[in-house]
Amino acid sequence: MHIPGIIHRSDVDDLDLEPGQFATWLREGSVRSVQPWYVTAAAPPDLVAILQQGVRPTCLDAAALHGLWIPPRPDAVHVFRPRRARGHRRARGPRADGDNLATASPIRRRGGKRLGTPQAPVPLLHHGPALRSWPDTAPVPPLPLVLEHAARCLAAVDAATLFESALEQGRVTDHQAEQIVASLPHRQRRDLGRIRRGAGSGTETTVRWWLESLGVPVRVQVHIGTVGRVDILAGRRWIIECDSREFHDDEQQYARDRARDLELQFLGFRVTRLTWEQVFVSWRTTRPMLLAILRRGDHLRPPAPSRIRAV
Repeated sequence: MHIPGIIHRSDVDDLDLEPGQFATWLREGSVRSVQPWYVTAAAPPDLVAILQQGVRPTCLDAAALHGLWIPPRPDAVHVFRPRRARGHRRARGPRADGDNLATASPIRRRGGKRLGTPQAPVPLLHHGPALRSWPDTAPVPPLPLVLEHAARCLAAVDAATLFESALEQGRVTDHQAEQIVASLPHRQRRDLGRIRRGAGSGTETTVRWWLESLGVPVRVQVHIGTVGRVDILAGRRWIIECDSREFHDDEQQYARDRARDLELQFLGFRVTRLTWEQVFVSWRTTRPMLLAILRRGDHLRPPAPSRIRAV
């Protein structure tokens, strides 16, 4: 994966530069050496801080750089490096350098933009790949390897969020996703057997997986009359719309959403709109209320007839 402001040493000769130009940049400090790369001020500082420690990001942190939806798990920075010698692999978990634990700030993006201010440094979580050398010279590994690491590391619903985001964005094909899942141990293969296209956001994937785990019939991206597509239809009449944004500043979209909700209520549907915060920040409060709706059977009663068309 190409990252602006970072170039591998082996690629410097391919630059169309005047003789001595690169050496001048190094002397002036506009380019500096970081492990096997040269970096400029355009390089993302959070990524450079990881590369300086001789590791590369993977799992959640690399997926963020690839532009996927990322569940908020800020307790560690996920990194990897190949085995140093046959039969030797680094321990999984924070690595001690003398008396100090290696740390870095988590890499979090949405739509290519950093979310808020940089987070406080947290321990590095070392993945243990079977690789004996780096897969390429890029500072961020290819997406299939990132997804494999995520599937072996994260809870199934978090890994599914990355897989479904990659599928929805066309970053991997169905066949590629199936190949990655097929290479996993039995438990991960079983747990990730429900990944599919059609998820509009990581919030939607998380809610759908929770409903499916309870045995609730779920359909996604369903077309409802003149309203258009809705995120989730649980049972026969419960529509759940999932906000994909952590921050909300579009007043026109807010108005359109409420107009849609009113029309859906008019057609006989029950509508619940869940925010990013309700799913990822206050789920312990949100979940009991959703369970109460399910136990009442509100989702089982049919709406007005002939209003639903699957897309």
